[in-house]
Amino acid sequence: MTKIGSATLPAADLRLRATLRRDHTASPKDSANIGRDALAVLHELASTPEKASDALALLHELQVHQIELDLQAEALRESRQALELALEQQVQRYDHQPVACFTLDQDLLVHELNRMAARALGLAQDDACGQALDGFLSPQGGQTMHALIAACRDRDPPVAAATLTLQPRSGEARAFRVSLSPLPDEALFLATFCEEPFADVARQTGG
Repeated sequence: MTKIGSATLPAADLRLRATLRRDHTASPKDSANIGRDALAVLHELASTPEKASDALALLHELQVHQIELDLQAEALRESRQALELALEQQVQRYDHQPVACFTLDQDLLVHELNRMAARALGLAQDDACGQALDGFLSPQGGQTMHALIAACRDRDPPVAAATLTLQPRSGEARAFRVSLSPLPDEALFLATFCEEPFADVARQTGG
């Protein structure tokens, strides 16, 4: 038992107060359980006049705890909105780049691509994801891309470039200057294809 002013609280009530103080990161479900427990204690304390002051003290603690949870929830909502906005802006920048951008793995599978890249392959963006980029290259062009990946791992800064051609599903082959760099997770690579409109495709390295 302990005193709040001239009143006393049972040990069970103290445990509840300690829970309210420490559990600032409780999940909504946990917070709901804490709230139900607090209401039960309040009801018990308020049932007798001599414990009314105890009930008021615990009610104050519960209100403070609720305010803290509300502030944390609002901060989380604002943080999530900011992150979603930043992600959307980044996606828009990637999608509207004036050059073809591919996100590839070491096997040249396309994980992501922008509009220019889909146009270069002659496919819709959704259809191009999961395709193997070397299916749009000559055998030598595929070897060049694998060589670029190997070069990225050996260079500092890890950027490699070459010129090769892409053969879209329909239309003529086009020459591109390709730059490749690893992404932060080191399992994927960003490849940018900048078209060389006046190049002689038949003479391009890796064509």
